[in-house]
Amino acid sequence: MCDEVAPTRMLCPMQKDTMTTIETKLSDNLLPDIKTADEIWVAVALMSNDGLNFLIDNLKSSCRQNYLIGLDLPTDPKALKKLNQLQLKSDLNVRLYTDKECFHPKMYLIKKKDNYSAFVGSANCTNGGLFNNIELTTRTTDQIICTDLLKWFDKYFKVAKPLTTAFVKQYEAEYSERQDRKRKEEKIAKKEKQILNEEFEATLSEKSQFIKILKQYRKDSDYKTIVSDRQKTVKELRNDLDYPNYKTLDIDTYFSHWGLGRLMPIAIPAIKRNIPQLRKLLKYLSDENIDIATRYDRALTGDLKVEGVGKAFISKVLAAHKPDLYFVKNTKTEKALRKYGIVLPRGLTDGEKYKITCKFLRQVCNDTDIKDLAVLDYYLYLEGNDNE
Repeated sequence: MCDEVAPTRMLCPMQKDTMTTIETKLSDNLLPDIKTADEIWVAVALMSNDGLNFLIDNLKSSCRQNYLIGLDLPTDPKALKKLNQLQLKSDLNVRLYTDKECFHPKMYLIKKKDNYSAFVGSANCTNGGLFNNIELTTRTTDQIICTDLLKWFDKYFKVAKPLTTAFVKQYEAEYSERQDRKRKEEKIAKKEKQILNEEFEATLSEKSQFIKILKQYRKDSDYKTIVSDRQKTVKELRNDLDYPNYKTLDIDTYFSHWGLGRLMPIAIPAIKRNIPQLRKLLKYLSDENIDIATRYDRALTGDLKVEGVGKAFISKVLAAHKPDLYFVKNTKTEKALRKYGIVLPRGLTDGEKYKITCKFLRQVCNDTDIKDLAVLDYYLYLEGNDNE
């Protein structure tokens, strides 16, 4: 039985050195916890730009941020746009829940050193939820409960969809309509979900010819030798970069390997001047918990960009990291794909284009029984080099 201690707060013993309280004004009670947070996890049904600013303005710059947001309610497009920009410049992670169920939680989990605190209740991340409404939120420092909340967050975060630049643009265009037509909110929310669920696709006007050529290559007597050579190349590239630790980097030897794309040695001096930043970049590119489009864009144009590191270098690292998932993007492979009429949707970032091209080429490997994208790279090189 709980002992009443104040009109708006009740205390219940959970375990030694823990406390659970009931809060009626989330902002006042959340503020002290987030100011010293090392990492936060926020799962809400609705977020406004003011609500997001309240969190960001009061967090340490080093705090790692994780957001999971629903689309059943009209979240402010300014908030989504800001989150999209921040995920390209920092370690912030954000995803949107798009499954058929209505996403309606309001959970704020905070980590400071090795201790957690959590707020769970009715308060969305809005002015109303944080400051003005009559809300009811439970705060707990019970570490078992907090650990279970983190597991819950991870479960739904894994099946949620990455926030993309293309989606933000589409969402902004329809936001005012959502606000004005409340009675049709469910229908529009369903449409917004479909935008993310139906991923953008790459198309190839001469796909049948492309597949035919690749199947012929696959039948060649030297196919097994090429597979073996590519596996050896991947191993050598990983050794050069001390994969996956990235502590001892042999940049000169890495550039000397022409397999999986020739890199221009003119970039070596600039890269060597930024080894600490390069290590950080390599670890980030290898983090499969982050959407590949976000990784690619942040590495190419975001805060992790290293002088001398461009699309060819980034995609070569990714191909060595996961040759079954990522292809090498360079002048030869791009020429081969243009030769067969590849068409990518407009309005996408470089990372989003890379993501859908990888997906397309994985299907090509499946259709042609080519082992992986590292082996496919060899044949793309031949097709991109046939007129030279």
